[in-house]
Amino acid sequence: MTRKKPFPKLTAYSGGEPLTLAGMKHFFVVNPISFKQASDLDRIVADIRGHFSGREQDLSVHVSRFPRDAIAAIRAFASTASSDSGFRVYAVGGDGILFDCLNGIIGLPGAELGAVPYGNSNDFIRAFGEGLNGSFRDIAAQIDGVPILCDVIYAGNNYALNTCTIGLESYAIHKSTELHKQYRTLLDVLPRKISSFLYGFLYFVGGVLSINNKTLINQHYRISVDGNDYSGNYAIINIANGPCYGGDKNAAVSARPDDGRLDVLLFKSTSIFSFISKGFDYLYGKYHKYPELISYLKAKEITVRSDLPLMLQLDGEVFIDTNLTVKIVQNAVKFISVGGLPFRQRDTPGHGRIHAARDAGAGGSIPEGQNWKIAP
Repeated sequence: MTRKKPFPKLTAYSGGEPLTLAGMKHFFVVNPISFKQASDLDRIVADIRGHFSGREQDLSVHVSRFPRDAIAAIRAFASTASSDSGFRVYAVGGDGILFDCLNGIIGLPGAELGAVPYGNSNDFIRAFGEGLNGSFRDIAAQIDGVPILCDVIYAGNNYALNTCTIGLESYAIHKSTELHKQYRTLLDVLPRKISSFLYGFLYFVGGVLSINNKTLINQHYRISVDGNDYSGNYAIINIANGPCYGGDKNAAVSARPDDGRLDVLLFKSTSIFSFISKGFDYLYGKYHKYPELISYLKAKEITVRSDLPLMLQLDGEVFIDTNLTVKIVQNAVKFISVGGLPFRQRDTPGHGRIHAARDAGAGGSIPEGQNWKIAP
């Protein structure tokens, strides 16, 4: 999806006026795959409609039929909405439908984006904190939510809120997606707690299968990070706007979607045994234990090229490309925050100097395109 219009100048909500302006239109995009039973889907849609009783003209509900279907639907809806009063698009489902909705609203004047988390993967809202699914499912709270400015990732012709990974992790997501499709019928009939566990377990299986791909674990990349050369052989390239992904993982633990920079992890090629032994620490934000193997950078633009195809994923959606330029687009979206919650700065042992630099002001004392020096 290419951007056809320049980004409008966005300003954060400053209080003193109603959050839900008169005449604002609300467009709920529902992913039916996120609901085990048709009755669950019907119940959610009925709940949404119930909150607009007496002002039905302000509401539209679209049930997505296939991937990227939401993009055209949002554009068509936006053409009927007034840019003066604005409109909101709510992604009802998981990160996949949120990805579609983001690419639908990007660059549209007056647009705001919300997430109503019912998917197996709801990673982006974890940037606000843990255990908030229930709060973000509250339709009344969504309608009255506060729009806050949010950066996005621009990668190729797509936009992402949360992550862009290249290499082994992307292949693991590709394999796990195949497994999810293969066992979809079983996952649908099991109780939610069991199916959620199995859903996560299949991600683990996908990871195990990917480790045997020696081409990906040793692929050579020509990499530029804010003009600095980091070319070499890497198993994983992780470019993050948000801190969490993969259900419970937070490799780029210090990433924030409103700090104007991307967090970049470069995991060098190594033996399979070394990768397995250090990979779990990497996945849970303990990269600082292996400075000789993993570089952690802050940057605004990254280019990645390789003689072999690039296996990449954006917010869980897998793509193949030959070369890629990834940029941060600051304040690109107004994201609906339930109760006015800010994006949360995560604290992890070993990251004291990072937080101190951030507290010192914009840019802190950590230069872009340089390895972060982690205090012991």
